[in-house]
Amino acid sequence: MDGLAWDTAQPRESVLCRIVCESAAVTVAVRRTGNGARLQLTSERSGLRVLLDATVLDALCALTPDRAAELVRASTERVTEVPV
Repeated sequence: MDGLAWDTAQPRESVLCRIVCESAAVTVAVRRTGNGARLQLTSERSGLRVLLDATVLDALCALTPDRAAELVRASTERVTEVPV
């Protein structure tokens, strides 16, 4: 799963789990790329996807609860805005 090469016999994506709460559902998968494994998050509500490498995941570990709440607030306000 790690390293720079991807073995074509292995699937490029392996779904790990689905995380659900009252306001969101996200599918979590490991996606193999030419630069190693990435965590792929897919929002079932919006269809948006993101690939996160270890550097981004490490940075997320440093978020304070207040900072995480700011990110959630900014994201939900952007998605729920209605164009005029």
